[in-house]
Amino acid sequence: MIGFFRKIRKKLADDNKPLKYMRYAIGEIVLVVIGILIALQINTWNEELKNQKNEYSFYKDILSDLEKDSIKLNGLTIYYKNRIEHAGWLLKKVRNPNSPLENEEFGKHVEPLYIGPLQVTYNSSYESAKSSGAFANFKNEEILKNLNQFYADFEELNVIMESTLRSLESKLEPLMSTVPENFITSESGAYVIMSEWHGNSGFYEFIDDIKDKRNLTVDIKTFIQKPQFEYYLIGDLGRSFNALTSLKLREERLSKIKNEIKKYIKD
Repeated sequence: MIGFFRKIRKKLADDNKPLKYMRYAIGEIVLVVIGILIALQINTWNEELKNQKNEYSFYKDILSDLEKDSIKLNGLTIYYKNRIEHAGWLLKKVRNPNSPLENEEFGKHVEPLYIGPLQVTYNSSYESAKSSGAFANFKNEEILKNLNQFYADFEELNVIMESTLRSLESKLEPLMSTVPENFITSESGAYVIMSEWHGNSGFYEFIDDIKDKRNLTVDIKTFIQKPQFEYYLIGDLGRSFNALTSLKLREERLSKIKNEIKKYIKD
């Protein structure tokens, strides 16, 4: 650039045409500036294209996570409906003491209540992108806002699931520890194994093979009249109905977010 202006100055001195060469020099400067601006714009376009690819890749990962979430939400819905079915059956027996009740029949309906809920949310893709600061380069703020709310609202469902687990551990198990568990059979286990999501057939088959030769007499009809047993059943039913309401709302939100993402990356 210095050499260029030296030539300009020399030419001006030789030809004594300052105006002509001043326009020439200004033109050269303008061309250089335009070249810089074009290079900056190309770099900006490349960055925007890179950010768009990263954003679309993120949303494809989120769709995969949401699909797994949906499967787990369906499993949880089956799980809580199953609890309602069996806890409700037992509560009817509690409140109708004249109704016949065999130990084996009792085992079929109480055994499913021992199973706790499993974790449901897959938010690894969201948390990874969030912690890396990638969201700052994403354009669709509305979807990010909805995703943030979706994962934050999981806490409501998580509280119910933890309450279900704590209650069966602190109330049902200590209460049932006063009753010999000779009613556990492969048949009672079949009531637990409603899907691959829950159940362990090997455990029930193993226990069933160990025959109880003690000839224990257990008065189940007297046992279920304990106030603690009725209290547990009512509490479990309340938590299960609350869980189903939360699950339905969460599934609706999940479906809405999936549709928003699919429309965005398609457009």
